[in-house]
Amino acid sequence: MFPISNIKVAIIAGYEATSQQICDQLTALWGAYITFIPMAAGRYEESMAQDVDLILVSSHIIFTRSSPAVINKRTEVQIIGRTLSKAGWEKIKNLPDGNYMVVNDERDSAVETISLIYELGLRNVNLLPCYPDVPELPKAAIAITPGERSYVPSHIEHVIDLGERVVDISTMVEMLTRFHLLNHETTLILNEYAKNIVSRSQGLQATMQGLIHTKNLFEETLNMVQDGVVTYDERGKITFLNKVAEEILALPFSRVANRDIRLVLREMRIDTSFLDKDLQNQLITIRSQNILVNNMKILSRGNVAEGVITFKIAKEVEELELKLRTQLRTNGHTARFHFSDIVTNSPLMKRLVSRAQRMAPNDLGVLILGENGTGKELFAHSLHNASLRANFPFVAVNCSALPESLLETELFGYEDGAFTGAKKGGKPGLFEQAHRGTIFLDEIGDISPHLQTRLLRVVQQKEIIKVGGTKVLPVDVRVIAATNRNLVTMMKEDKFREDLYYRLKVLQIEVPPLRERKEDIPYLVQHFLKKKKVLAELPEPIMAAITQYQWPGNIRELENTIEYLSIMNEGDLQIEDLPFSIGDSINQAASTSEKTAPLIETNDSSGQKLVPADYAELDVERLLLELILEAKIKGLHTGRKNLIKLARERGILLTESLIRKQVDLLREKGLVNVQIGRAGCQLTTRGYAYIKNQEQED
Repeated sequence: MFPISNIKVAIIAGYEATSQQICDQLTALWGAYITFIPMAAGRYEESMAQDVDLILVSSHIIFTRSSPAVINKRTEVQIIGRTLSKAGWEKIKNLPDGNYMVVNDERDSAVETISLIYELGLRNVNLLPCYPDVPELPKAAIAITPGERSYVPSHIEHVIDLGERVVDISTMVEMLTRFHLLNHETTLILNEYAKNIVSRSQGLQATMQGLIHTKNLFEETLNMVQDGVVTYDERGKITFLNKVAEEILALPFSRVANRDIRLVLREMRIDTSFLDKDLQNQLITIRSQNILVNNMKILSRGNVAEGVITFKIAKEVEELELKLRTQLRTNGHTARFHFSDIVTNSPLMKRLVSRAQRMAPNDLGVLILGENGTGKELFAHSLHNASLRANFPFVAVNCSALPESLLETELFGYEDGAFTGAKKGGKPGLFEQAHRGTIFLDEIGDISPHLQTRLLRVVQQKEIIKVGGTKVLPVDVRVIAATNRNLVTMMKEDKFREDLYYRLKVLQIEVPPLRERKEDIPYLVQHFLKKKKVLAELPEPIMAAITQYQWPGNIRELENTIEYLSIMNEGDLQIEDLPFSIGDSINQAASTSEKTAPLIETNDSSGQKLVPADYAELDVERLLLELILEAKIKGLHTGRKNLIKLARERGILLTESLIRKQVDLLREKGLVNVQIGRAGCQLTTRGYAYIKNQEQED
């Protein structure tokens, strides 16, 4: 049982006896919770000084009769709904058609009783009001009265006494809800009471159950919320605490129900100044915990402002934010490579990887230098995955791929309305998305001076300001930058900030080009072949040519070459199928003086060794003209394949790329005509004359 409450309710009726009757009914049910005070309408003015929480008026007529000046405007008023007991209803529900007088102590009460009987469903009878000093007695042989038998005319022999009208259940539900007393115990009392009365309409019982269900659902919902929730009424009395609020305050709701919110908080030595206004996310301390508190006013019935307080444990907010940021990893912000993915047999590269592994665990910035295609991004991914930030986002952005304005909004985000077309609500930048993780700024040497200044603030202060915003946001991000440009030269030319350069290169990695670690080429080729699942290995002549090539595009070019060979492979790969000039490869590798012509062994059964055409001491233009003429004499098409075959018969290695380049030169000189398709090219008159003149000179 709840303890006796200090809630006071005044009951006003036309007569003191009626008021006492209603008071007795309600006290029998709710006396443990509420104190009921009976008052007659005519005498209420004398009792205005009484401090009551609610006024119950027996009818609309009595309320109208009591001037608004008499009833305290600050006190809420509720009209009592009254009904019949089931025993009284059983006496009249099956009455036959006819006239019946309804007798009560006054006209208004008689009219109300008639309305009630009609409302309950007895509509086949004609009910006539009868009361003291009625101008004319109704013509009826039977009288119906709600416990007012003494007012029945003496000539009436048949009287149906319905018993006293009782308070309807809807009035009780509204009253209990108003004082937040609708709970499991009071619901049981209501259910038992409902068994003995007649509902005024078919829907009132359902309405009561609906109100109870809504209240229970409301409380259950608030108990599922992760924030602490406290509600209080317009007087500052606490009306609800959810379970989280009970845990934060270390107080059960039963101990603080209907107590003053300010008094309760002051007892806990909590500053109550936040209750004076609406506010959001103010930091306070409760029981040695940092708590974010929100306070807001909500207009309830009668435009009365009730209050809602929410508590959030600051540490849990930070953990939730961290969890949300971490989930970004599933949206592509994740590092894919590890140091174990770096394929190398080079002592130089092995030392570099070892150095990078020692750099990984700390939070210092890293600057990665190297030509395009050397694997700078592979090192950036590996550094992140070997760091203490591995479980958090890895955000990579190519600074040269976006114009300055777009790169700025991508990096720093923007506020709502920052520019035309800005997304409503703004957008977080990549630095925010990389919080607690790593951001990789590729091609850092291509950013503008303006962005260099903004980037310096992030690296130095670990904070950002969104585009169009003024709020400073702290970010915890490790910055890894990479470039193929010479930043030292750019600093001397005032194209790159010196302070930013030294902030970025606290740790530095310089990835060597592939030509400086050729021992890695066979391992890389084997890795890419395995990845493509096309060839087990390359023919030896092709492998030799690949090893001699200088690879200006580094590993990226090598991977593309293997991709090309995989597509072109028909089971008989030849040197000529390589997408680069072997002669160019050899000329790049050898010195410009006293070159020794290497022999390239074919991969057919002949074991023939060939000399590259552009390396051999011969006139390549004359060779091509002679081959075209030879093909013509033999009745062959003069396409590149046939020219390569004829050159091989002379021990000379020609590639398609070299033939294509030389044929273009011969056409410009007017020595050949190039035809579409397999026909290839034909000698012109000048071409024939050129060959003849060369033979005469020999």
